[in-house]
Amino acid sequence: MIARIVALFAAAVFSLSATAMAAPRPVQPEDLFKFTFITGPQISPDGTRVIFSATRLNGPKETYDTNLYLIPSSGGTPKALGTTGRDGGPVWSPDSREVVFTRGAAKKGERAQLFVYDVASGSVRQLTRIKQGASGAVFSHDGKHIAFRVVSIDPAPAAHINFAAAGFTAKKDQAKSDVRVIDRMHFEANGAGYTYDRHPHIWVMNADGSGARALTSGVWAEGNPRWSPDDKTIAFDSLRYSSPSLGPNDVYTIPAAGGAIRKLVSNQPSNNLLDFDRGGDLWFFSGGVRDPAEFPALVQSRPDGSDRKTIVAGNTVDFGDSVLADMGEPGGLCGPYFAPNRGFVLANIEAPAYSALVKLDPNTGAIQKLTTSGEASDCSMDAAGRYAAYTLSDFTHPREVYILDLSTGESRRITSMNDALVAQLQLSVPQPFTVVDDAGFTVHAWFMPAVGPKAGGRRPTILNIHGGPQTQFGETFFHELQFWAGQGYNVVFSDPRGSVGFGYPFEEALAKHWGAAMFDDVQRVMDAAVKRPDVDANRLGVAGGSYGGYATLWVVGHTHRYKAAIAERVVSNVATEQLAADLASDNALGGRYSWGLPWQAGNQYMQQSPISYVANAVTPLLILHSEEDTRTPIDQTLQWFNAAKILGRPIEYVVFPGENHDLSRTGSPIHRVERLHILAQWFARYLRP
Repeated sequence: MIARIVALFAAAVFSLSATAMAAPRPVQPEDLFKFTFITGPQISPDGTRVIFSATRLNGPKETYDTNLYLIPSSGGTPKALGTTGRDGGPVWSPDSREVVFTRGAAKKGERAQLFVYDVASGSVRQLTRIKQGASGAVFSHDGKHIAFRVVSIDPAPAAHINFAAAGFTAKKDQAKSDVRVIDRMHFEANGAGYTYDRHPHIWVMNADGSGARALTSGVWAEGNPRWSPDDKTIAFDSLRYSSPSLGPNDVYTIPAAGGAIRKLVSNQPSNNLLDFDRGGDLWFFSGGVRDPAEFPALVQSRPDGSDRKTIVAGNTVDFGDSVLADMGEPGGLCGPYFAPNRGFVLANIEAPAYSALVKLDPNTGAIQKLTTSGEASDCSMDAAGRYAAYTLSDFTHPREVYILDLSTGESRRITSMNDALVAQLQLSVPQPFTVVDDAGFTVHAWFMPAVGPKAGGRRPTILNIHGGPQTQFGETFFHELQFWAGQGYNVVFSDPRGSVGFGYPFEEALAKHWGAAMFDDVQRVMDAAVKRPDVDANRLGVAGGSYGGYATLWVVGHTHRYKAAIAERVVSNVATEQLAADLASDNALGGRYSWGLPWQAGNQYMQQSPISYVANAVTPLLILHSEEDTRTPIDQTLQWFNAAKILGRPIEYVVFPGENHDLSRTGSPIHRVERLHILAQWFARYLRP
């Protein structure tokens, strides 16, 4: 018996060892259910702990479950603060003893509320019980008060009918009208639905949850509240007039105890609040709304707009993180965070094919990069300006939490929530290369060689074109591209003109000719790629979504070199797109700056629209759209699909119900996986991997 047990034990050990040592496998669509998506690390003011959000796809419930984790800044095992799957938006109290966060509603009809976690005891307590819900907590500097957001919703009007004259008594659901009467532009938003009757306002309360009251009200929206250093004033963003343009905004202040709202005076139409610095001045971005590629200036002033000082001139530095992938939204702007005694300002900027944490000199505007590769985002800084917590991703690692020593510049990773999964995967490492386009710009590109059992010989190759166009591909983990490589395809991706990270002239170069400039760049990229010995020039595919969908339609309308194409959430007719999208305006897609207004004689919209070249397109095309997409409305796909059918072209139309423009990043878990299988079946039919 003992011998048998020993033998069984040995067999088990061998089995475990064999499993652990098994050769890595190619990435599969279903791996999306196994990743942990990490966002928003917040370092405590005393620098000892970090709290962050970890999201996982829940297949059975068809949800995204987000929980908060606490970890020492020195590293260790993350501790879950709860298991509800509905927690996010954590903020530390100034004394580092508590964390206030937003917990989503548990039942239909309820609203999210603010909760507080006590670090010492590990207890959680509900702070707000506001009918409209509460979110977005911001502590005052003395820790005694919290500002937060409450969204009021206009009540439905009475039904437009005389029930007495109609001869019957209205039921409860009949008495109120569901008819929408709209008198303003920008009345809806992709993924949020109708927004014109929702009004985000700023509330304040005591830190223990008592005394909650509205600080602002009315028909306009307010957001991004920031406390002055003495806690007597709150600054916020608001646009308090109707505008036909995208981008205008103003900065306002209000006494924290309540009172009159004051507008910051500016000579620019777009002013976006960042924060008060430690001396009580406001920092904000300031610029125009006409030029779609403009980098706003970074400005410092007194709260009323006086003593205005430009710290960083316009069109010189592009702040934030716009590196695209399918592991969540780009991180956006982190900070700015102000070190003591005006030592430096911590923020992040767009760099060539990556986003970087930087130190900004508040006196000269000089910038020092703290990171030089990967997608650095979601940063926070301790009160003493010693350490920063941030997320970092690269081509072969999803986002994890890092700690940066701001005095030495040394970074170290403190989480490893995806390491076990990554160790199982056979990943392709992108190889950088460049080409020079017809305007003399250097265009950055990457070649991902096929991996896995289908990787040998000359392989079919897919060109992927990013959306935006004012985003960029760069050094971050991209599940979908790794999936293509594992299916036996080489993948080529690039940052053509219009991409961020390469300076204002490169970004602005796309403004007046969306199609031709991009086409020249990606064709030159593929001209270089097909010279490789592992590329089969007779089996090329092209794919892209949003602006990348526009680009894919443009490409197949201007060349026959690709044997199959996939275009998602497309723009096929820029004139109708500009007037029908949730971002409809006089400056969408460049508007007056680029091509005039859509209805004016002599405008260039049709010349810039792929639909004008549909008769030239013979490439087999899979065209995909989501039914609730208001960013690129579904008619953009229908125009191309029906034209292609009339012309007898090979085309299939895939529509996803209940999804919006962000299907590939935030769509329902099942749909995200289905999408990848459907795309793979299409390319397999024509490119034979």
